[in-house]
Amino acid sequence: MYNDETYNGECSSCETECEGKVIDNETLNCCPSEEMPHAGLVKIPVIIGEFTVQIDVESKIKLPEKALEIKRIKKNIFLTQCRLIAKTNKVFLKGFVRKNIEYATIDCITPQAICGDIKHATVHVPFQCVAEVKCLRPVVIKPNKQAKEINYFDEENLGINMKEQDLISSETFNERVYCELEHSSIYEADIIEDAKKIECHPTEHEFQCFIEKEVIYLTLKLLQNQQVSNPCDMHNDDCEY
Repeated sequence: MYNDETYNGECSSCETECEGKVIDNETLNCCPSEEMPHAGLVKIPVIIGEFTVQIDVESKIKLPEKALEIKRIKKNIFLTQCRLIAKTNKVFLKGFVRKNIEYATIDCITPQAICGDIKHATVHVPFQCVAEVKCLRPVVIKPNKQAKEINYFDEENLGINMKEQDLISSETFNERVYCELEHSSIYEADIIEDAKKIECHPTEHEFQCFIEKEVIYLTLKLLQNQQVSNPCDMHNDDCEY
């Protein structure tokens, strides 16, 4: 147990000096707080709007080597930007289609057969557009108020005191509207551009470049965290928890 004799700056049992010590100490006062009346309110994601946008993309793709045919193209949609501009119904979209292309190569040609390997190449085809949407619910946005200046009179110069001024400013931090990608579908046509016939096989061709014409449909949902009335609070006996 500590007492006034043992808990002080000196300790007879310590013969060596230590580097560790208390550099500074301060007892903090309690800051006053005021409770905000939010009875019966909950903060949840609220659907601002839901829409389907059509994006038309045409791309030219070159394979690492000549191919006999494309076996499969696996596609995935990725969004890198989905931004609703405040006070408008405009949504800026940006993203890309990840394509993993499996194709058959040509290593050996005989009058009876064409032999090769199955290889793959992955490319990213970018897209961007601006969509106009119809909001189902208004976005809750509170703009910042203009800062107020308080000036004082200068008795010597009989005018404004340029050395002294008070300012009153405030900031409002709003919840950002964010997106969820609900569904995507792609309709496309592949057109071989540089087809060249293979000798001994009049029905077969080799190529390295092809063009893809795509129609992309994206279904997106706009959401914002908002405080809404809770129809079922803890004081309601009709609600089950």
